[in-house]
Amino acid sequence: MAYEETGPMRDRLLSKLAAGNVINGDEMPVDVATIGSVVHYSIDGNKVERRTLALPEIARPTGQFISVVTPVGLSLLGRRAGETFEVAIADGGSLAITLAAVEFQPEAEARRRSSSPDDDGPEAA
Repeated sequence: MAYEETGPMRDRLLSKLAAGNVINGDEMPVDVATIGSVVHYSIDGNKVERRTLALPEIARPTGQFISVVTPVGLSLLGRRAGETFEVAIADGGSLAITLAAVEFQPEAEARRRSSSPDDDGPEAA
């Protein structure tokens, strides 16, 4: 079953999609947060957290993932390491978020694997 956002995040999702630039994964800078990226970020200058940006059907409340259909998850998507930005929250306030690092990015990993002559993929294990 496909996920359909019908709640208050719908307009934010549509706005993010409309503002986004579609580029080939080969061209994605390694420090940009994409779906599947492992990111390190802080909220309002507090402790840095490590999470994987995930689609809602993958994100689980284990503390390992952050869904891209939450205000924080969506705001991280497409940001570059080192950026600090504000995100509005449901109570009318806002959070200052700093993307400290992109530890892993699927597009960068795909480029690394495709350029490595010794990597036979998971079948070689």
